[in-house]
Amino acid sequence: MKAFLTRGVALLLAVLMIVTACGCNGKKHDRGDDTFEPLPGEVPVDLEGYEFTVMCHGGADNWNQETSGTPYADAWIQLVDEVEYLYNCDITATAVGWQDMFNVVQPEIAAGGKCADIIISPEHAYGAFLGANLMLDLNEMDVNWDNEWWNQSIRKTTTYNNKSYVGGGSFIFDTRATWLCYVNRAIWDQNGFEDPYELVDSGKWTYDKFREYAIAAAKDNDGSGKLDSSEDVYGVIAANGDFCDAWFQAMGGHFFKADEEDGKVVLACNTTRTYEIVEKMYNMIQKDNVYGFLGLGEVEHVQQFTSGGALFYCYTVGKDGLQDMEDDWFVLPMPKFDEAQEEYLSGVDHNASVFGVTNTNEDLHEVSILLEAIGRHAMILEQIFWPDYKDTYWRDPESERIVSEYVVGHGQHDLALIMANCGAAFQAPRSRLFGTVFGTSGPDFSSYIDTVEDAIEMQIQDFFEYEDAAE
Repeated sequence: MKAFLTRGVALLLAVLMIVTACGCNGKKHDRGDDTFEPLPGEVPVDLEGYEFTVMCHGGADNWNQETSGTPYADAWIQLVDEVEYLYNCDITATAVGWQDMFNVVQPEIAAGGKCADIIISPEHAYGAFLGANLMLDLNEMDVNWDNEWWNQSIRKTTTYNNKSYVGGGSFIFDTRATWLCYVNRAIWDQNGFEDPYELVDSGKWTYDKFREYAIAAAKDNDGSGKLDSSEDVYGVIAANGDFCDAWFQAMGGHFFKADEEDGKVVLACNTTRTYEIVEKMYNMIQKDNVYGFLGLGEVEHVQQFTSGGALFYCYTVGKDGLQDMEDDWFVLPMPKFDEAQEEYLSGVDHNASVFGVTNTNEDLHEVSILLEAIGRHAMILEQIFWPDYKDTYWRDPESERIVSEYVVGHGQHDLALIMANCGAAFQAPRSRLFGTVFGTSGPDFSSYIDTVEDAIEMQIQDFFEYEDAAE
């Protein structure tokens, strides 16, 4: 998806010109006399007025062209107009809260209906559809999933049993849900730390540097012997649970994977490398006295960081509340395990959106055509989104480059997050990791995995109805 950031600004100008001409009155636009040309390589198909329906937990206003006034919202109006015009179709969306989505979708599927052409859900809620066997193998569709507008990280991670049930792409790009490090520039400079961008570009932004700098910056200002108040300066602050997942994945950790030989789901956190990752995390949180979790919400974390009370604040891209910070700040990717790790990685939050198609959908010809069309035309969204951030959000001119090169497209996904509500087996290793690093489970993650590995494997085999489940 990195290519989104490099497409010509002419597209943005075209969006603004067309939206101005359309009036942007916040209602679905009459196509009228507007005409649109196909994008390079595109061959539109006349779908004779087909209505493409979307059920989503958020963003219905964009699909329905009911929001305008920003480059990003106006780009949505543009792309929907283009697809509707070029393919002679209508696009409509219905918003359903994620808490209610399964109870809306399941009865209609049971009655033989398709519910909607695509279902867009948070990762943590999507697993319920998979557990109830409601979703179609996306490989059955006439869609080229290798095209650049489809998220290959989601596709790779969630393809199991040689089937793919989970999709991601340009119209729900996951960068906004990808974790990174916000850094207080004043504290960084006061400690004489090396140039942060040279550190990242040289591949030397690692766990050891992260830990070294966090220890150097931490200050027990209230003399309590530990970091436990707003008067102290923390090396790192973050939201425990989601940060635990993202940090683990940033160093190359995974809970589950599909076996390369037969595609079956197997445990992936029973390796020496995993145990080394967990040990590093445990030591920094439990022993180094640098970390702080200040409340159930993020208001206290943002306040602590913006008031100069932390060097690193780890959260997802675009955290509100930092725009008015007095000190300068910049961003870095999540640190690598070590210099040998090939690339910077991160975790994508479990609140990130994914999509799928129900297995009762009989309109796969039309849906395939329109998914490709929407994916192609929605590539403008992320290209517009980040320049808007540059003008209204980023403090440091290098931040846009850092995000573009080392965060966009580097977010990792895992079946443990998507299948979290599909049984204890999917929850167990993730819960134990959290208990080890942030709780009271003790440091010996490897012994725990050794104890439960066979039971987890049996439950996984039973869940997926593998033939050897009884062995």
